[in-house]
Amino acid sequence: MSEQQTPILDHIVILISHKTLLGISEHIEGQFTLAPGGNHADGLTTNKLILLPDGVYLELIAFFDDVEPKKRRNHRWGNVKEDTIVDWAFTLQSENDFGAVQQRFQGADTDAFYTDPIAGGRTKPDVPGSLPFWCLDRTPRANRVPYELEPNLTQHPNGVRGISSMSVQVPDGEISKFKGAYDAIFGGPWNYKVPSGSTASKHGVSLSVGDASIRLVFYGSKEGKVELLPGLFLEIERLNSL
Repeated sequence: MSEQQTPILDHIVILISHKTLLGISEHIEGQFTLAPGGNHADGLTTNKLILLPDGVYLELIAFFDDVEPKKRRNHRWGNVKEDTIVDWAFTLQSENDFGAVQQRFQGADTDAFYTDPIAGGRTKPDVPGSLPFWCLDRTPRANRVPYELEPNLTQHPNGVRGISSMSVQVPDGEISKFKGAYDAIFGGPWNYKVPSGSTASKHGVSLSVGDASIRLVFYGSKEGKVELLPGLFLEIERLNSL
């Protein structure tokens, strides 16, 4: 696999209630700097963002309270638990590199696959969170993630600088299927790059048997834990080079 085809971690999706989203700035005050988000075109969800200096961002997304139950159930994240990390996205340096990912799936020991990219859409697997989906921008990424244009939005009181590693848990008995899929995604060691190009941390993904959850570890100038949401604590790994 060429260095150009190494997946780039784009963002992490965290589903919360609309009430929590409306009060999120007060909850994270003194910990994170909040960036404005907006309403999505489907009229079902709205979000706010936490931009990190490494170029990755956290998307805090919520369904509007008046969404029809059927429409919510049919949404990718409509049936998953709130106040949890529910999904994550990779990107690539070029959309043209995605064909190599798809080709590796053809010979992989898995029944998972990715469809061709759709303009204005995202390429997603069937199971949210267990495998990443893909954001392959055809316009400059800065249009939706202004982490370089507005660096003040990436400075956080808790010292967080980026995401060091991710751990994905999948149901017992399915570990081999998902391992084959991850081998196809990475085409080598399970390591990702970040949009800024920083190499300050591990940037590794691991897979284990568990309760179908996603866990991530930040890195920054201070070691410890941070409560991102009520009851959702995330670890911060201190890097001596920072």
